[in-house]
Amino acid sequence: MEKHDVESIEIRGARVHNLKNVDLDIPLRKLVCFAGPSGSGKTSLAFHTLLTESKRRFVNSFPNSMKFFTERPAAVDVDRIFPVLPVFGLPQINPVVGSRTVVSDVMRLTDSLQNLFFSFAKELCPTHEMELEVRPVVDQLKSQAPKNIQGVGYILLTPNEFLRVFGEGFLPARSYSQKRKTIDVFNQEDELWEVLRFKWDNLGSIEKKWKELKLDQYRLNYQLFGEGFKRPQLLEFHFEKVCPKCDFESIPAVTVSAFSPYSALGACPKCNGYGAILIYDEKKIMDKDLSIQEGGLKLLNYGPFQDAYEELLKLLKKRKIPLDTPIKKLPKDFFQLLEEGQGQYPGYGELKRYLESKKYKPSVRIYIRQLQREEPCLVCHSSRLNKNIHHYKVKLKDKNWGLDEIMSLTVEEAYPLFCSTRALATSHEKRLFTSICENLKMAMEMGLNHLSLLRKAKTLSAGEYQRLLLIKYLSFQGTDSLFVLDEPSLGLAEKELEKLIQGLRNLIAQGNTVILIDHTEYIQKHSDHLIVMGPGSGKKGGEILYQGLPNEYFKKKEVVTWEKKKSSTKYPEYIEVLSPEIYGKTYHDFKIPLNDMTWVTGPSGTGKTATVIKVMANTLYKKIYGEWFEEEEFYSKGVKTGAKFEDVIVIASDLNRFTSRSSVGTITELSTVIRKHFLKLPVAKSMNLKEGHLSSNSELGMCPRCEGRGSITIEMQYLEDIVLECEDCKGLKIKPLYANISDGHMTVAEAYNLPLSQVLERIELTPKFRRVWDYLKILNLDYLSLDRALNSLSGGEKQRIFLLSKLLKNIQNSLLVFENISFGLSEKELQHLGTFLGDLIQLKNTIVIIDASNCFKHLANWKLSFDTKSIDLIPVKKD
Repeated sequence: MEKHDVESIEIRGARVHNLKNVDLDIPLRKLVCFAGPSGSGKTSLAFHTLLTESKRRFVNSFPNSMKFFTERPAAVDVDRIFPVLPVFGLPQINPVVGSRTVVSDVMRLTDSLQNLFFSFAKELCPTHEMELEVRPVVDQLKSQAPKNIQGVGYILLTPNEFLRVFGEGFLPARSYSQKRKTIDVFNQEDELWEVLRFKWDNLGSIEKKWKELKLDQYRLNYQLFGEGFKRPQLLEFHFEKVCPKCDFESIPAVTVSAFSPYSALGACPKCNGYGAILIYDEKKIMDKDLSIQEGGLKLLNYGPFQDAYEELLKLLKKRKIPLDTPIKKLPKDFFQLLEEGQGQYPGYGELKRYLESKKYKPSVRIYIRQLQREEPCLVCHSSRLNKNIHHYKVKLKDKNWGLDEIMSLTVEEAYPLFCSTRALATSHEKRLFTSICENLKMAMEMGLNHLSLLRKAKTLSAGEYQRLLLIKYLSFQGTDSLFVLDEPSLGLAEKELEKLIQGLRNLIAQGNTVILIDHTEYIQKHSDHLIVMGPGSGKKGGEILYQGLPNEYFKKKEVVTWEKKKSSTKYPEYIEVLSPEIYGKTYHDFKIPLNDMTWVTGPSGTGKTATVIKVMANTLYKKIYGEWFEEEEFYSKGVKTGAKFEDVIVIASDLNRFTSRSSVGTITELSTVIRKHFLKLPVAKSMNLKEGHLSSNSELGMCPRCEGRGSITIEMQYLEDIVLECEDCKGLKIKPLYANISDGHMTVAEAYNLPLSQVLERIELTPKFRRVWDYLKILNLDYLSLDRALNSLSGGEKQRIFLLSKLLKNIQNSLLVFENISFGLSEKELQHLGTFLGDLIQLKNTIVIIDASNCFKHLANWKLSFDTKSIDLIPVKKD
């Protein structure tokens, strides 16, 4: 069958997670959208089946030498997928944890800029802004010749150097003999051969001849001879470019790597290409508001430093320095002793040097990083680039720009520089400018105009990072590829959604297929093909409910009826945030009502997440706990409120950093409830069992053969790894003796693997966990099992599970901030969530929701509207 004859991707017998032997045909070269309740199987089908299996087969097509260095996905439970296309996936997370990667790198702008500067930049003097030039040969010759010299002059080379320049087939007209001490007709035995002959009163011809012979390409020992010379004189020619007005000399960039922070040639030697240096933060190694007894000397709390701490206490007692006084009130000689040490106490300085000497140990590196903070590198001005290439400039809009200067701009500032009309010399230059301009334009349309090109990728929200990857994907030039995207509409306003759809259409026009998982009605209606899964979540889902044109589905779709909101007639009190400044941008003052729900909305890049979470919530968290929950550099004139919050809880959309052993049961603590239930049984008491005996994470209970994983992976060095069910525990993870203990209704293993709705209703719960059980049902999570790994959950499920973990204690009089809480939820699920949030407000909590979904106009009483010119707080109109 020819490739172009295939009209759809056939999926047969998909059984991953809750999928019920699904058969599906996905049309090729179309925009296909998956919809349905959270947990209905959309991610299982699109990502864990189609994307994973396509990647696995693609990697298996590599030669064995490449497979060894490539992570290979495990085979998925599906009978058939045909055809298997090259696939690109976009999950809803920001996986970047390193400090080197910046925005420009993610959107593939850095490579284009490096090529532009290597190919077309000119070297300009940093002082005089004049282009560097090679000093004329005539001027260099005059400066080295005797005064008032006349007659004929000669430039000579040794025979070996002459032949190096001219080759074997060319001989000079004259040569110099040391015996004769004169120049005469060429003799091959002579020591110096003639390269050029000239008259001292007519030097104009030398420059032309020099360039014709390309003598500036060679670093040779040229010698000068003429009338009045007793012997030839060695010449020193310099062919490096220099400033015509000063002695600034060229530093040649011989490869494109000279402009790359990822190369030893191009990286700043001070910061190693990170753009920042790490220094010990005094606040992290010492809390001056605490006393020594209260643990204010944080560095000495490190286990290996206990001996040093004891020695310091002895010294302080001898000097009668109080241990119960705040450190900031201690005398100056204390701080000198603390830093420099005395006797058996080595001092802070020596302890830090000791830690640096042990950085080869991962645990020590992690500990050191906790004590440090980043400071901008003053050598490269945070550009990450070696200062040796800062003088390379490209002319943009009548101004000369260095690469370090361009990288310091925001997307919005850089766009007009490259997209203005200008005459371009070559087709290569045109391609580079076009590529840079299109990337910046797409970033503007995606609402990323506020991002600095040097902004660290790890500081981006999940939505911002996903849109940057989208820019890379949307600039893809190719055909017959598959793109699988998870909630690409997250955080986008309707105008930005229009641009997104347009970009995806361009991909499809090239002959590619795009699959989206999205709950936004706008995306669903503008897709070519809609696949709705359900009818419920977990085991109640995993089926195809509808497949076809979106218009037909929306004709029959149930309309959600929102209850009318009850608004307070009281004049509210507020949290006031004054002049917040972050990421180099200052925002307007704003305020948020207390004991109510506020919906924060506005176009991307207007500072919603930065100001509300990283400034306001971060500051209030610091007031309660004495430390930041996010280490971000920001400034504000103040965050004022009359309320005394008991807690500040932030639930962001980027919840991906869980271990492979994290499960629903561990994060909600419901596994403990199950274990205690079974430990009450007579059989458990007779065996003298402890909680660890019923846990796959404890050496007491885990199956020793598979170490509590339930399966054994056989690594095949050049073939695909083989995953087998553990023969000892039969996949139960716990030793069979304990896993099969039964209470008459279910075994321990079944309690971990059945849906929570079937497990918890049979167990006596404490008031705390009865509340958790109620929340599970309200948040539509009761279909999950305790043993379900968190890494296998969809983004919306992760968010709600994380919220549930925070609600293990009864939250009252607290600030709760939700970012993109609508992620993965349908309108009906959001309606249930609204009821839950309303109950939290009744407990005197203040709720702030940063979300682009219009559903929150039915739930919130206040709307905080961000735009580029103002931040406005307005009451939401009642239904």
